[in-house]
Amino acid sequence: MAKVLLEINYEVQPSKRDEYLGLINELKSGYDNSKMAKLEVFEVQGSPNNFMEIYTYENEDSFQNADDSAFDETVVKINDCLVPDKLRSYTLHQI
Repeated sequence: MAKVLLEINYEVQPSKRDEYLGLINELKSGYDNSKMAKLEVFEVQGSPNNFMEIYTYENEDSFQNADDSAFDETVVKINDCLVPDKLRSYTLHQI
């Protein structure tokens, strides 16, 4: 079965960078423990405070049925660290 990637790009407010880094590590740990998806986070080279999250799901079913509600509180806190209107997301289906 084909994998599904969810890619989320955003900019973090410079004053909230340290808070963001702690929260994103908490989110990564949660995904590692849940085995729901693999979460990788990258900072864009040459563009400080611009980050990309990449979630890898084993197949379409695991993507569609993912229950990530356990991470809602952490995601809300992460969103509070972001520059408004700078978030973009894409869903990619392996061919």
